[in-house]
Amino acid sequence: MLKQLLSKLISFETVSDNLKENKKSIFWIGNFLKKASLQVKYFQFSKYFSLVALTKKTKTPILWLAAHQDVVPASKKLFKPKIEKDKLFGRGAFDMKFAIACYLRLVQELKNELEKYNFGIMITSDEEIGGFFGTKKLIEKGYKGQVVFLPDGGKDWKFEKEAKGVLHLRVEAFGKTAHGSRPWEGEGANEKLINFLHEFQKFFPKEPCNIKNHWHPTLNIGKIDGGKATNQVSDFAQTFLDIRFPKNFGYKKILTNLHRSLKKFKKIKVKQIVFAKPYSIDPKNKFLKIFSQIAYSKFKIKTAFDVSHGSSDGRFFAEKNIPVILIKPKGGGHHSENEYVNLRDLEKYYIVLKEFVKRVSLA
Repeated sequence: MLKQLLSKLISFETVSDNLKENKKSIFWIGNFLKKASLQVKYFQFSKYFSLVALTKKTKTPILWLAAHQDVVPASKKLFKPKIEKDKLFGRGAFDMKFAIACYLRLVQELKNELEKYNFGIMITSDEEIGGFFGTKKLIEKGYKGQVVFLPDGGKDWKFEKEAKGVLHLRVEAFGKTAHGSRPWEGEGANEKLINFLHEFQKFFPKEPCNIKNHWHPTLNIGKIDGGKATNQVSDFAQTFLDIRFPKNFGYKKILTNLHRSLKKFKKIKVKQIVFAKPYSIDPKNKFLKIFSQIAYSKFKIKTAFDVSHGSSDGRFFAEKNIPVILIKPKGGGHHSENEYVNLRDLEKYYIVLKEFVKRVSLA
């Protein structure tokens, strides 16, 4: 059943900005959950659709099963899932429609006894572009709980113990136009921007860094745009920066270094686009222990811990002091042409998850 459900979910081309497909998918999921007698509500914040489905009339169930259905762009062929041996390939197979498939099978199998449990399902469609119109808005609407299961990190049965924070910046440089053959008469914005970037990069470790797990702040120059013609001195240039930082190297330190760099250059402006705090969970958390005990008792699987260089919607719950469990089955290739989940391992994962839900959310 997992294979069929996941294949159906992958067939929806739910790239974040494909609003039509995201809506179609959200309502397909909602109709499935309604048939299992869950109370379903749909939401649209800005352009993005979400849903919550609950076993009880409450905004604060014991447990949330959360996931995002949106995916990064991909070729058409990746929305036609294929199976090779034990692997199911397709966009979203590992990031993270396998989780939605597990939730759907779970309510199908528990539909005759759902009144015994107090849990909710939360599906959003904007995580890949920040999560500000999905999870964040739903939490602001009062949808909280004691614990959240969100398998958007922690691969191969490893809990995500800590995740880096995120800072996206837009840097703008302003100059003065002139003919390209007479640069002394102008003021090149492109040159200003390049020099600024060279200065700001000094505050980030160079690779190879020889630091374990690369657990240090990083800077990625994601996009650069400047100038209008080859034979013209540029009067405007901009770049978009993606900065990731661990808990022990704070946001304030990055801003201090940013301001140091800015002092050396005139006519440069910086705008913050995205900010997300680092996330962490106590390895001794009781919910982690319950999941680990079930995994070992069922399949002798020994869970472990890992750190993440990326981020997830888990940060919005963590900001409200709600623990978030991030752990995945075997799989890989997310955001690539070879994204897959291991079906045999996913079956084990589902069995553990089902038992976890039954134990934790018993009303």
